[in-house]
Amino acid sequence: MARVFLALVLLGMHYTTISAFSVSSTPGQTMNGIGASGAWWPNDVFKFPDNVREQVAQLLFSSSGAGLTSYRFNIGGGGVGVNNPTRAPQTFYVSPGVYNWSADAAGVFFLQKAAQNNVPQLTAFVNSAPTTMTTNGRSCGGNLVDGQIQAYAKYLADVIAHFRDQGIRFTHVSPMNEPDDTFGTCGQEGMQVTPQQRANVVNTLRDALDAQGLQSVGIMADESSSTGNFLPEASQWLPQVRKGALAAVSHHQYGFNNDASVAQLGSVGRNLSGVNTWFTEICCFRAANSGQQSNPAATLTYGSTYEPTMIGALQLGQLLYQSFTQAQDAHFDFWTALSNGIGCSPLNNPSCVTNANSNGWNDGLIYYDPSYASNHNTAVYQTKRLFLMKHFANFIWLGSTRFAVSGLPSGVVGMAFKSPNQQSESTPVGSARASLIVMNMGNSAVSVQPSQAALGNFVGGAVTSPSTDWQTFGASSSVSLPGLSITTLLFN
Repeated sequence: MARVFLALVLLGMHYTTISAFSVSSTPGQTMNGIGASGAWWPNDVFKFPDNVREQVAQLLFSSSGAGLTSYRFNIGGGGVGVNNPTRAPQTFYVSPGVYNWSADAAGVFFLQKAAQNNVPQLTAFVNSAPTTMTTNGRSCGGNLVDGQIQAYAKYLADVIAHFRDQGIRFTHVSPMNEPDDTFGTCGQEGMQVTPQQRANVVNTLRDALDAQGLQSVGIMADESSSTGNFLPEASQWLPQVRKGALAAVSHHQYGFNNDASVAQLGSVGRNLSGVNTWFTEICCFRAANSGQQSNPAATLTYGSTYEPTMIGALQLGQLLYQSFTQAQDAHFDFWTALSNGIGCSPLNNPSCVTNANSNGWNDGLIYYDPSYASNHNTAVYQTKRLFLMKHFANFIWLGSTRFAVSGLPSGVVGMAFKSPNQQSESTPVGSARASLIVMNMGNSAVSVQPSQAALGNFVGGAVTSPSTDWQTFGASSSVSLPGLSITTLLFN
């Protein structure tokens, strides 16, 4: 174990205690991307002025913004039967082998922006197959038809091949989303894919991709909605997936399960598949106990709350921490990058965008006015979650290795990452080969004295706190971690 020294400053006292924490020498998983999805906000934001659309692309994808290393593009099913027009994306599909490539201009626009900004991980994901391939002829409430699996696989391969020919190379495809649910209320697209169908979908899609020269495109599945759904179903389909057909076992976490259950999910997924697990969707969290709404370390549950402050950011941070340290996932995606679920009127109350309310939803990194069409407010509003994701996206390099950190004071959690490259990685702060991401869940500041022996020579870092979205700093003998903050320390 490598030793690093932490100085814990007890505010209001006349002394400072020094304690040591450790960075393990045992490597954990290899990391493979941090991102968010393009469902369904492009349908709204595409209508915004050009400068706002460009601002959004820069905030998400550029090195001056969050610098996301993963972006999920939704291949729409046409939205037939969906009762929320914003969640009814257009489809390219016309008939077998016939496509309308001018469809979904909104989604394609932001996919192109991600590609232009060299986002390294691009995933094409599906909520529903075309309506000719579902049991009820709709984009929600039905099942994938057994006899249409081959046609469905050919359709997905055709879409991915089309974008390849346009210069956009998807790295991954996800052919099902929360397949344990038919989405019968039709608030969004969705279809059930039974456990007995899932291996056939993966194997058939692998053949269809290979036939079009798309061997480099990995397949992920099955994006189960929760640990409680994944665990009993995994053994019914994963062993039937052909070796080499699956690139990642993907899952969501809407059960907000405890550490032991999440660890079991990761272990079962890897043992049955032989590939890494990926956490590919989460949103809409709030404290399970109403008296804990201001506690960033509170036990979480699903429900409405708009929490744009460091409280909401660190609640997301604890989900990332659990994903990487318990499930040992190699990848993490938030749900929608943008949302209109702000729960208030920014024009009537400008301060509401920076304050929590119970009417909105924690389902975006950036927000916009849900009434933009009538009040013409096309401003976008950044949350502290966006900047927390910037820490993880910028300082967990693709291919880097996670190392456990132990011995931190109560209320402080951290993870270390080492680059796989002999040369230093370029970051918004400068060059580095290792990072230590530390979240202070407490209200009081603590100070760290980084040791050169643990990860290398300390060269500086960045901090996000209640008073600052993003501030960089240089090397020093001691670094203060503000209360309710995320800080990344960089080493060379």
